[in-house]
Amino acid sequence: MNKYKINTYAPNKNTWKSITITENAIKQILFLINSHSDNKGIRLGIKKSGCAGFRYTMKLIKNSELNKEKDTKEVMFFYKNILIYISSKEIPFLEGIKIDFVQNNINKVFKFHNSKLEKFCGCGESFALE
Repeated sequence: MNKYKINTYAPNKNTWKSITITENAIKQILFLINSHSDNKGIRLGIKKSGCAGFRYTMKLIKNSELNKEKDTKEVMFFYKNILIYISSKEIPFLEGIKIDFVQNNINKVFKFHNSKLEKFCGCGESFALE
């Protein structure tokens, strides 16, 4: 199923070892994927945003998006029952992340934790790259 081989990809297990997703996050991601029959998985990435410069992104992938040609190479793998796509150029920024789904007062949100990153903004929503 993988088109591109990356040194952190484990083809025999069909998983990428450098991402951890908590049980709460797995349940919520699967709930979101299963909420519409056209949803097939998620795309993880980063984008310019926030006071520190970048933030993590997670987007649902629709069935119609799976067959489109992309300008950038992507790594595709399963984590548990979740189909995940990551742009190969963003892998260094996503290695080692832990995705959690937490309740903060009345809000429920996905939180991305990366012990390798040291510079975060005060609100903890964005990070800086060196």
